[in-house]
Amino acid sequence: MTAEKKKGGLRKYVAYGTGFLGDALYYQFISSYLLVFLTGAVGMSPKDAGTVGSIIVLADAAGSLFVGRFTDGLKCRYGRRRPVLLFSAFVLPLLFCLLFLTVPGADPQRVVYYTATGLLFYLFFILYFVSQTAFGADISDGYDDSIKMNSTVSFITNLAMLACLAMPLPVIKWLQNRGMTPSSAWFAFAAGMSAIVLCGLLFCWNETRGREKLGVVDTKSQSWREMLRDYRELLQIKPYRRLIETKFILNFCYTMYSSAMVFFITYCIGGDSEWITSLAYTFNTLLGFAVIPLVTGIALKYGKRRMTVMTSAFYGVAGIVLYFIGIHSVPFLLLYVLVHSVGVHGFWQLYSTNLYDVADLDEYRSGRRREGNIVGLQSFICGISVSLTVRILTLLLDSAGFDGSLAAQDAPALRMLQICFILLPGISSVAGAVSMYLYKVERQGHLLVREALDRRKAGEPPLDDADATKIEAMLR
Repeated sequence: MTAEKKKGGLRKYVAYGTGFLGDALYYQFISSYLLVFLTGAVGMSPKDAGTVGSIIVLADAAGSLFVGRFTDGLKCRYGRRRPVLLFSAFVLPLLFCLLFLTVPGADPQRVVYYTATGLLFYLFFILYFVSQTAFGADISDGYDDSIKMNSTVSFITNLAMLACLAMPLPVIKWLQNRGMTPSSAWFAFAAGMSAIVLCGLLFCWNETRGREKLGVVDTKSQSWREMLRDYRELLQIKPYRRLIETKFILNFCYTMYSSAMVFFITYCIGGDSEWITSLAYTFNTLLGFAVIPLVTGIALKYGKRRMTVMTSAFYGVAGIVLYFIGIHSVPFLLLYVLVHSVGVHGFWQLYSTNLYDVADLDEYRSGRRREGNIVGLQSFICGISVSLTVRILTLLLDSAGFDGSLAAQDAPALRMLQICFILLPGISSVAGAVSMYLYKVERQGHLLVREALDRRKAGEPPLDDADATKIEAMLR
């Protein structure tokens, strides 16, 4: 069995990590604050804001079907992924600022504006995200290297989350105290984040020169028939289906949590909601710096699958217990944030590395590299999960009589906020742990796949029957 290659090191990890600043800042900010912006600064009803949020996420899902295949087949002397990153560095910041621009008019006209702007943003965002994620499979050098690389990604994106989660409300309030209108303050914050994304993507693009596999291009036809055939083949890989199932469930969990958090703090905790929200997000980020090396160390020793199962189950069980105890104070809120942080990092820090493993399994079986299709198809299915979750959340709040323009909510609305923020994420996290438990790919099996691919490329004899049987067992 060949050892995993070790090359690139910290410089490669940091360069790749800065490319995810667009994901860390934009996706998290929209998930947590778009509904707050639309119901607050813009003044839309929760129902209309939910319509905007659920529709624009569908662009993320629909675009995923095509962009992965597009980048897999991109024939460019500079690679398949890096040209897309350079394009995204300029387009995404512009569209993001337009999304957080307050426009006058009645709700129907504003629904059209924010829906159209959001759709356009997400179409280009998914092109960027799929390319950046698939790029990791190109530059990763194996099972352990992918864990180390993505721990650096998590560290960098954790820093970015301070800007997009902990700082918005206090900074926006500070800007308003300096004479800005709420609309101008929101736009100024969005523009500042966009400047950071621009610099991060340009740094990633520049520092990853020469690292992409330029000779590995999927030359298949780009027709609908070939695209559907590719997706059918990929869905026959059972570990891939299991990963999609797990992410679908946990997307519901984390989207429900992040979308309801600001509302929960504002109406269920009391006090200075801006300060408490900032404290909760800051605490979550600081916890991340402790959880990241813990997750990395345990994953390297015991494997990614076991790590994900343990952290998701821990979050789910603890969340359900806290729901029945009740979260009515800042200390209990921070305790819940702690268990959420463990669950988040245990899954998201390692998830994309599992997709790299599936890409190797696919190459072993089909002889083709289809990282873009692999990332794109699962993004499509899981984007539907996010869209449904946003819609379910707003419908549940609306059915309970929630009104974002009120300073206080009635008892039914408060109970619904507790269900959406605590109970539903806890139940779904337990379900996600069960799903991930059934995922079969472990370190030794992946090393066998890598060895088989290396032998194939070198024209050497294939693995013996016993090792080949172990690989096939992962595919069943």
